[in-house]
Amino acid sequence: MKRILTATAIVALAALTAAPVFAAGAAAKPAPKPAMHKMAAMKPAMAPAKPTVVTFKMIDANHDGKISYAELKKFWPKLTKAEFAKYDANKDGFYSHAELAAFAKANAPAKPTK
Repeated sequence: MKRILTATAIVALAALTAAPVFAAGAAAKPAPKPAMHKMAAMKPAMAPAKPTVVTFKMIDANHDGKISYAELKKFWPKLTKAEFAKYDANKDGFYSHAELAAFAKANAPAKPTK
């Protein structure tokens, strides 16, 4: 019986000496982070937009091997009929691969300079 009382006293003494350490750890919670704007939390810093590669096949919706004004207008909404006609070398009302290449080269965004 004396052993049980001694063991119980040792456990009680250890618990009493350890209690302040555990209490200090629980009280030292990290401060809450300041609220961020929802968009700032969702997106990293604004990066320059990557150019989108558009191919002849993508533009040629009906797969007839030529591009009409209506098909190209879906990818270049500000395109006018006059501007379309300017690069239509054979004046058939459609763009071939070469005509589309000429149009794309003329309307490519300027490369940024360093």
